[in-house]
Amino acid sequence: MSSRPIPLRAPGRTGSPTQRGQALLLALMLLFAGTLGLYLMFSAGQVLATRQRLNNAADAAAYSAAVWRARVMNYQAYANRAIVAQEVAVAQAVTLVSWARYFQAFAGTASALSAAYPPVATVLAVSRELAADASELAQMAAGEEIVARAAHARLLAAGQELMQLAVGTFAAGAVANEVARANDPRFFAFALGGDGGPLASRPYEADDRARLREVVTGSLDPFVGGPRGLDMTLLPLPSLCFGNPIAGPGSWFNELRKRGGTVMAPDLERWEAADTHSLHTHVPRHGFLGLFRGCRLTEALPLGWGAAEAGGSGTGEGAGVLQADPGGTRLNGSATALAEADSAARPVPGLSAYPGLPVVRDLDYPALPDSRFPISRVAVLARTQGADARTAAALNVGTGRLRLTERFAGGRLWSLASAEVYFRRPPAAPNEDPALAERIEYASLYSPYWQARLAEPTEAERALAQGYAR
Repeated sequence: MSSRPIPLRAPGRTGSPTQRGQALLLALMLLFAGTLGLYLMFSAGQVLATRQRLNNAADAAAYSAAVWRARVMNYQAYANRAIVAQEVAVAQAVTLVSWARYFQAFAGTASALSAAYPPVATVLAVSRELAADASELAQMAAGEEIVARAAHARLLAAGQELMQLAVGTFAAGAVANEVARANDPRFFAFALGGDGGPLASRPYEADDRARLREVVTGSLDPFVGGPRGLDMTLLPLPSLCFGNPIAGPGSWFNELRKRGGTVMAPDLERWEAADTHSLHTHVPRHGFLGLFRGCRLTEALPLGWGAAEAGGSGTGEGAGVLQADPGGTRLNGSATALAEADSAARPVPGLSAYPGLPVVRDLDYPALPDSRFPISRVAVLARTQGADARTAAALNVGTGRLRLTERFAGGRLWSLASAEVYFRRPPAAPNEDPALAERIEYASLYSPYWQARLAEPTEAERALAQGYAR
């Protein structure tokens, strides 16, 4: 019986020969996975960082486009307010001419009536000369002012129409792109056409200007707006009905009636101002035979008169004739006729340059979904090339199985942002009247309270953006 030798193990070696090299293979697999994960994390980080910057740029672009639109609307409001101020200044100039002419005529009448009293007549004669000089200066200043105001009003109206062209989708897209490129020159942004565009507005022309007339009339000071009236009973001067028991004590004495005012003519093409002052007396209705059948008031003596008009030709048929009845001045019929004749005989150079109540731009309320609190939306879509994300693939890092490929919509990164333009009265100042602070003011192009804010994109805007991102 023979025995087989038992093989001896080499020192330091254990395990089966089939297990040799497995640790190296596992290490290589882990190294591959780790490298792939590192590339993936690097690429994901670069994409997220680029997207975050793109999102910020899109928000800034949408907000800036909305701010631009709000500023244009505020400009329209300031322009409308300036036009209102222009009209108020024209009304004041016309009032100045009318009042100066009235005072000149009144001084002349007083000087004529005081001829029997030389000491008083001398003083009133000097007053008449001063009134004449003051009237000439007032007319010259008013004429020059209205010429300048008329030119300024035309510029304001033209500026409104020019600025209105700068609030459309194209202009909003231009603003948005400038802001996006300021964040990164590789970014591009544009406004979506389905955002609704600017709020509907239109020029208020022809009879629609009556709304502007109401605003201007409400802005006049009490003296210009009138009525500039004064009634005074002259107790020392009895009338022809003195002692008439039928008419009563109210008709026993003569009266002074002062009337005046400044109004826009019914055709909205000129301002008219008139001031008259007359002595009125009470006379029996049917002569002295009807002494006990009551009395009537009649104009006895015109004392002062003056009228002026801005607009129209200023010459020819109808010049100087008042279309309206400023402040009830036709109560003094004879004085009003004298004022019209004087206005036609002495037209003021420059007053005819007034072009009429101007055309202003305001919201087209019937076309607005919400006429009280309308909102204008601006949707901006920003994009950048996928290669701008600087991922591992964009940097050409990794080959073969280690090379990652990214798939972006259309090869680009996209970001959608929206903003709103809305009307809101700012918070009240600490010293403001609480009643005014709590009032609700509805949207218009007369108050510069238009503001902008970011908003959540609507489903319609998202769907429109997806159409671009394919």
